[in-house]
This record gives sequence, C-alpha cells and structure tokens, in this order.
Amino acid sequence: MHTPAFQLSQPFIQELFDRINGSKELIVPNSALSDVFLRGNVPSPEHLAQLINVAHWASLSTEEGYSVSASLILRQSDHSTDTFHFDTPLNLTARTIGKLGPALENPQADIGVWPDETGELKIWGFTTISYETVIKSDLCIQILGPGRILIMYSGRTIAALTTNRAVFIDSRSFLHSIMPKIAAQAQKTEITLLNLFRYNAILKIAQQMRSHGRGGTVLIVPEDTNWKKSITTPIKYTGGANFLDADAMILPPSRTELADTENLLRIVKDMNLSLKKDWLRNWQQVQQQCMRIARLTSVDGALVMTFDRYVYCFGAKIEAIDSRSIATNLSVIEPFEGQEPATRSFTSLGGTRHVSAAQFAFDQPGAISIVASQDGNVTFFTREKESGGLLAIQQAEMALLHEGLGGSLWNLSLFSEMGWLEKGVSKNEKGYLAGVVRWMRGAFQKER
Repeated sequence: MHTPAFQLSQPFIQELFDRINGSKELIVPNSALSDVFLRGNVPSPEHLAQLINVAHWASLSTEEGYSVSASLILRQSDHSTDTFHFDTPLNLTARTIGKLGPALENPQADIGVWPDETGELKIWGFTTISYETVIKSDLCIQILGPGRILIMYSGRTIAALTTNRAVFIDSRSFLHSIMPKIAAQAQKTEITLLNLFRYNAILKIAQQMRSHGRGGTVLIVPEDTNWKKSITTPIKYTGGANFLDADAMILPPSRTELADTENLLRIVKDMNLSLKKDWLRNWQQVQQQCMRIARLTSVDGALVMTFDRYVYCFGAKIEAIDSRSIATNLSVIEPFEGQEPATRSFTSLGGTRHVSAAQFAFDQPGAISIVASQDGNVTFFTREKESGGLLAIQQAEMALLHEGLGGSLWNLSLFSEMGWLEKGVSKNEKGYLAGVVRWMRGAFQKER
C-alpha cells in the first residue's frame, strides 16, 4: 500500500480556502484601500491542495544540482503580450515544474495553470508580465526553497509552508518590533508617511539581499558615530554614498508646510498633475537605489547605512564592544499567526554572520541588523527598549516578499490598521495622506 510521506492538513486547506473565498476578511474592514485589492480566480479546495502539494514536492527536487525556484499562478490562458502558450498543455507535476523553473527564474515568470475541459489542472504556458505597478489578483504560489512555499492572493502574502508547518502570515509582530527604531529617527517636522517610506525601503533591501543568493549583512544605524565602536578598523570599503538622486526626488512636505492650507492644496494638486510621471519615477528610483545597496552586501562583511539609506561603508567586520557583555539569551519571533515569542540561547544562532549581527544589535540599541543567508532565510535583530533584551525575527522573508508597488500599498493598509499613520497626525497631514492614497490607487494596473 502506497502512503505519501507528506500530507497536507485538511483543516489548513479549508481555512485557506475560506479566507481566499472571502468568508473571512483578508484586509481590515472599512479600509480606504480595500477596493484596490481585487478578488481573482478562486480554486476549489481540491485544486488548491493539488497546487500546493505539487509546489511542495517540486521545492524538494533539484535540477542539475540546483534547488528549484518557480512561481505558479492560477489563471486562464490568454493571448496577451509576453505570454508563451504550449501547443499541448503539460501535466501539472513536480517534475515539470522542476524542468521549467530554471528557465523562468530570473527575471521571474509565472507558470500559468488552469483546469482543462475535464476539470484536470494543466500547465498552459507562462507569462512574463511583471510590471512593478501591477497587483496580481489571482492565486499565486511561489517556491522559495526546499520545503518552503509562499501562498499569495490579491497581491498579498496570506500563508506559507515552512519545513513541516503550514502557517498563516501575520506581519503585525514584525511591524511592532522594528517600527519604534524607525520612528525614533524621524525629525519632529517630518510627516508620519516618511516612516512608511523608510520601512518599505528596508524591506526592499532585505528582499534584494535574499535575491542575489550570496548572503549578506546590513546594519542600519542612527546618524551618529556610535556604530564605529562595533566595527574593526581599518575598513577597506569606506567613504560614504547617499543613495538618493536629489534632482529626481520629490520630497514629501514638512509638517510646517502642511500647516498652511494653501500649501496643502498646492501639494495635493501637484500630486494629481504628476500622477504618472514624477511620483511613479520617484518610487521606481528608490527601488533601484535599494537594489544597488543590496548588491554591495554580496561583498564579504557588513554594510553600514542610516535609516535614510546613506551608506557609510561595506565589507566591514563586526566586533563586540565588550566581550563580557555578550547576550546569553534572546527572544525569537516569527511572522506567523498565533506564534508566541520563544527564548533561546544566543549560541543557537549558529553561523558567525548571525552571531556577529546579533552582537551588533545588542551593543547598538538604536540599530537594526539584517542577515540574509545563502539559502534565502532572512533574520532581523534588534534590541527591545523595554526589557533591554535581544530580539530575533526569523523567517522574515515570509513577511517581506510582496511584489512591486502593491507591496507598498499593502504595508500602507497595515500601517493604517495598526494606527501608525494616525499617531500625532494633523488634519492637514491626513489630507496629504489621502492624496497619496489617491495617487497609489490611480497608479495601479490590475491583472485579472
């Protein structure tokens, strides 16, 4: 009798189906942004289980010695541009995904899957349309690595398989952990929205660090010189670079500017006039700058930058300020629903890269350390203000792999839900935020 070594939890599949099907809200009710996230194609529970099961087994296979990475999308075949159609649809199997994966990995293309006339799921081809301003409304399953599957719907990450667990994603613990450090660097005259820009940029850098596959470390520090106490000198690659091109950037107004109603009306009007040009170019430029920064992390050592992406150096070696002050324990959280913080030994971190990044975060309370492993795991380290203890956010990649401008919009909706955009926000600033929301909504293209 043949018994599969891996069996999906039926309650998990049913819960996932219910959430996708809309019986449980995927976004905060009454959100001003809820109309942007469209419903896409919804699979049956059986097809949902089959898609995940095939993706799981494909993730455990190798092709010419390399792990398989691929993206599957549940979409009916069409004849739009940048879409390839097989003359005869292929069977949906782990072996087929393993063969196609390497050819469609970089740049990422989605393998199109749809039931045939008999109701059997088939691979009809693949689509390479991946505009940064597109929200993919259909079910999308992304293979991140062996045994690690990300499940997205309507442009948002909602669930994952990781090792032997099936989990639902919850980014709130992630936000609560690192936002205080970001907010602490803000100037009193700055609008609250700048914290969201900083947060999105940090996620983009971590995402790109993971993509280059060599592993890396980023140390995000306040604008002072205290970080130098934790770095071995001399530093080979030092000098400094501000990864902002001032002539092309449209800076958000200050609170002082927003206090003037005339200025507020001008700003919102200018935003609407430059909807498809300056603001979109501004956003795209920041994405490119984050990619440049992330590429520097492929050099052995750590990259040190401010919360506003001023890079001090890269290839730096971390050292403890006082070896007697090394943390013995740390609190570990993961961005999953129902996960409680766990206390683990500092030595359980394993590799030198993680240990040194954790030590830096412990010695530099205002900093955030980010480590991307060669296998794609991303870990954030920060020191908790209340307890003074060290916090590690593991498997952070599950919370940050949102695509394009849709990811920024999803983070904006979470910020709004959690009250980050309402804390200390003036009436005029709320008007400016409303203008930004209108711009983001207008800038989107939606794949159906």
